[in-house]
Amino acid sequence: AVVSTQSGHYGRGDHDKAYKLLERAKELHAGFLHSKEPPPKSYDEIFMDEKFSSDERNVMFEKLYTNTLFYLAQVYGVKGDNKQAAAHCHITLQRQLEADDFDPLDWSLNCATLSQYYVTMNNYQSARHTLACASSVMSNVQESAENAIYSDESYDNEKIVKARADVERCWIKFCVNLLKDSVKDLEESDLMEKVSKITEMKNTFEDEEDKEEKEEEKEEEKEEEKIVKAR
Repeated sequence: AVVSTQSGHYGRGDHDKAYKLLERAKELHAGFLHSKEPPPKSYDEIFMDEKFSSDERNVMFEKLYTNTLFYLAQVYGVKGDNKQAAAHCHITLQRQLEADDFDPLDWSLNCATLSQYYVTMNNYQSARHTLACASSVMSNVQESAENAIYSDESYDNEKIVKARADVERCWIKFCVNLLKDSVKDLEESDLMEKVSKITEMKNTFEDEEDKEEKEEEKEEEKEEEKIVKAR
């Protein structure tokens, strides 16, 4: 399935249409993998009379699927389904990394941005993991730039410094929220401990009252027995 998008040609009402097309593309991809058929021909082979090997077709086919997941993440975000948007963004980043087909600077920023969703969900383990991945790739970018591996102007020092600052800002937000939630958990734990102690004291007090009442009843019974005998 090939999905073509052109920015600016779709209004808000077309998000549902885009969602259906993208989900259909996912179904076609899953069905194709299940069929175990050879990779389909690419767009260029059909319309531009180019030839590609089976391996090349497979790479292009999987890249299309990765793009489909990326667009689905955007659509879910517009629809307000942040959980699905984050899930599709996570899979997209993972597939890009595994295929070694990504822009390191953009990938790092997207990964760091994803961590902020996990922070809002108190999923600090996933947030830390995505931030660690972002920092690792960002470090490689900076090291490569210093060694002049990248000649592209998109990797000039100013952009790298800004991107690194954005990632580190996400780390700061992560740490601040983690500390806040940790303090909150401690306060709630302390409160529960106090409630437990109060409940224990209340139960002890009630037990003592019951014991005193029973002793008073026994004394009254003894007095009544004495009166009866005296008669």
